Amino acid sequence: MPHLILHHTANIDGFDPRAALAAANRALVDSGHFEDVAIKSRALALDQYRVGSADNGHGFVHATLKVMPGRPEDVRAALARDVHDALASCLPALDLHCQLCVEVVELQAATYIKSTHTRSVVPETHA
Repeated sequence: MPHLILHHTANIDGFDPRAALAAANRALVDSGHFEDVAIKSRALALDQYRVGSADNGHGFVHATLKVMPGRPEDVRAALARDVHDALASCLPALDLHCQLCVEVVELQAATYIKSTHTRSVVPETHA
């Protein structure tokens, strides 16, 4: 835990979603609330979107951070700010109106199931 889901419009020239995810993950680790290996993040570019009534000239980056319940509101707000600041540092100079939004959502502990699986590597033996 947590899950970071990043949606961004495809018209943001120069935006590197890999770098943005790396920066956001680093901010989450640095917060002290999550182990590095527990953070799962992904970015999805949106080709079909609309901002207001304009046909173009607008874009957005929206991050949803899903966490287990129990953290106080001030901690969730600090996590939102940390992710926001990390993502903002990855935005290039833009020729369009771009909104950067971050929300923190608490998962339902009773309906969230997680397990970890590893594949054992068995050395080959040669007869």
